[in-house]
Amino acid sequence: MKLLRQLSVAALGLFALQAAQSKNLIVYFTVPESVATEKLDGVSGASVIIKDNERLGSAEYLAKEVQKTAGGDLFRLETVQAYPTVHQQLLDFAQEEQRKNIRPALKAKPNLNGYETIFVAYSIWWYKLPMPLYSLFEQVDFSGKNIVPLVTHGGSRLSGTDRDIAQLQPKATVKDGFEYYLYKTTGADSTMEQKLADWLVRQGYAK
Repeated sequence: MKLLRQLSVAALGLFALQAAQSKNLIVYFTVPESVATEKLDGVSGASVIIKDNERLGSAEYLAKEVQKTAGGDLFRLETVQAYPTVHQQLLDFAQEEQRKNIRPALKAKPNLNGYETIFVAYSIWWYKLPMPLYSLFEQVDFSGKNIVPLVTHGGSRLSGTDRDIAQLQPKATVKDGFEYYLYKTTGADSTMEQKLADWLVRQGYAK
């Protein structure tokens, strides 16, 4: 009986450890534009999604849908300097940041302690990671973590950003990413939601 109790305690301890190690963190960078009706082009990678009367950036929308199926904590990556919310101004600003290779200062950085899988949601800006993502991956150590890219785009798909992340974080494991063209409408996309949920289940991320 005593041995059985010890084994039970050990099993509970192992279960608690595995549960703690399997916690998910969902980091997202988003810039919701102020003009929801303006159609975006394939290089912009920023938009507004309206769901349940809530105005969301496209990457935020993606992150919250991941949370529904996979669970986890949300962390919004924000920069000290605000981005323009008018479409063309944002395009120009993002292109200038890339041209100058700027690493924007971050308001805060995520604490990765206790997390095993880090979902990172972002939009493609000018066929690359938004520059704040370079700040994140150059300043935060993801060693030993699983990184799952989640991308919204206007036609460029992942655009090689998964490989860029792997180069920036060689001691992390970059998993297959999810990408979706999310600029057909400013309304919530039930097709995307179902495809994302199905993909999370197939990849073994469902809670």
